[in-house]
Amino acid sequence: MPFVEAEDGRLYYNVSGEGRWLVLIHGAWASHEWWRWQISELSRHYRVLSLDVRGHGQSSHLERAYSVDGFTKDLEIVHQKVGIDEVALVGWSMGGIISMQYCLNYPSKVKALILIATRGHRNPHMKRRILFQYLQARLMFLMDIASPRKYDRTVESFPGEQEKVAREVKSMLSPTTPKEAFDWVMADLINNPRKNYFEVAKSIWDWGAGEELRKISVPSLIMVGEKDDRTPPRFSRIIHEKIPNSRLVIVKDAGHCLALERPEAVNAEIIEFLKSLGY
Repeated sequence: MPFVEAEDGRLYYNVSGEGRWLVLIHGAWASHEWWRWQISELSRHYRVLSLDVRGHGQSSHLERAYSVDGFTKDLEIVHQKVGIDEVALVGWSMGGIISMQYCLNYPSKVKALILIATRGHRNPHMKRRILFQYLQARLMFLMDIASPRKYDRTVESFPGEQEKVAREVKSMLSPTTPKEAFDWVMADLINNPRKNYFEVAKSIWDWGAGEELRKISVPSLIMVGEKDDRTPPRFSRIIHEKIPNSRLVIVKDAGHCLALERPEAVNAEIIEFLKSLGY
């Protein structure tokens, strides 16, 4: 399996397709597998690299809080390892934060920026929400995860702790999410407990680029779900207002996990945007 050795650990990545580089960066507590409905389509047009951010998936665990600059440095290490000199970045949620910081730190390497359901400002309410989610996550660690499970979409079919996970998933996904995506997210969260929940949260909760976003000059596509209550459309409007060469797309009836909920729409927007740039 492809790994890159980095400071105090290693980073997992996967490459599919041929052509110009397109790098996908997932959100907090997810992994490269959360792009499964993008990779097959996007790799028909580009050489797609999807990685596990430190503290996620098959990459090294976080023993203590990291930083957005640290995640950004990790991304550059991966780029250097595989020989990426220019790139289009796609970042969802936390991945969008990393993508914006990477663009600020390495402006000459980024040719296009695609931000999905993310924020560019410091959010003072984030700590309280994440602390609550962390307590929920600790309860999840007590669950028996030895054998795979099958799930129904109704909360009533999840007794005890499983019901709490189901409620959390329902808060992440819109009601019109395809059943296949709902079931996959449910199984992933149950069978792969996140050991780094709190350290990941502490790594990003004080970040904010603020007026620095005005320095991003590359063409940027900003997408957000109309019903996203974690990074609501007003967050994306702030980014759109600050990044000069940007376009904002609000997807009707979609929530925070936009790429899982509306994969066809997200894929089409990405491809159309990049092709319009000649990328």
